[in-house]
Amino acid sequence: RRMHPSIAPMLDRAAYIGGFDGVSSIAGAEELGKDPMGTMPHALIIVFRDKVEAWKAFDKHMPEDVPRIALVDTYSDEKEEAIKAAKALKDKLDGVRLDTPGSRKGNFPELIREVRWELDIRGFEHVDIVVSGGLDEYSIPSLAEAGAESFGVGTSVTNAPVLNLAVDIVEVEGELAAKRGKLGGRKNVWHCKNCAKNVVKLESEEKPNCPGCDGEMESGLELLVRDGEIVKDLPSPDVIRDRVIEQLENFELDIE
Repeated sequence: RRMHPSIAPMLDRAAYIGGFDGVSSIAGAEELGKDPMGTMPHALIIVFRDKVEAWKAFDKHMPEDVPRIALVDTYSDEKEEAIKAAKALKDKLDGVRLDTPGSRKGNFPELIREVRWELDIRGFEHVDIVVSGGLDEYSIPSLAEAGAESFGVGTSVTNAPVLNLAVDIVEVEGELAAKRGKLGGRKNVWHCKNCAKNVVKLESEEKPNCPGCDGEMESGLELLVRDGEIVKDLPSPDVIRDRVIEQLENFELDIE
């Protein structure tokens, strides 16, 4: 919602192939061939003026395949609202969402532990805790450890730091033609599936062994377009996503 609507579907696509379980915008979901995912907004609670009635109305009117996730931070203490939601919807309730504003979060992991504890001792172990609001890759690990099962992430993905890159002509009809600061000649990018290292070599050079693990490398380039025509079917978002997730196992997040 913080980006122009014409850009949102591409942001959703990038998030999905990067490993997200789903996206919330209708246009983004259509681009992926998926159903959009989401929960109730604060506006629903505010319009009803009664959170319990809002939760019950959501349960009554939404399709059965939509998870019953109650928003529990609009007016009162999150623990208090979570307990009320669980008592109101009982076994129908799939989860509670904490979208606590930054000014009220305090120690967010401890708040999650408190809500989890109070739900469990009342017999609502089946109710998951969903969190959202200003989350990123650095805050999520501690929230997961505290008991959160699902995470709504937006700003840190749609407004992520850019990767500065450019596409340059380095050869024209067999003649070297790189501009200043660029390396001339047709090249190949060799990729190691074992440790994810990449090596750039001239196209005429032989395939190297991985400098990191000495494993076999594969070409990272594949001809998809020739003379303006697509010459090979593009992989689906799900195929790309599976490949991304497979490669993520080679990386560790430095959260220090």
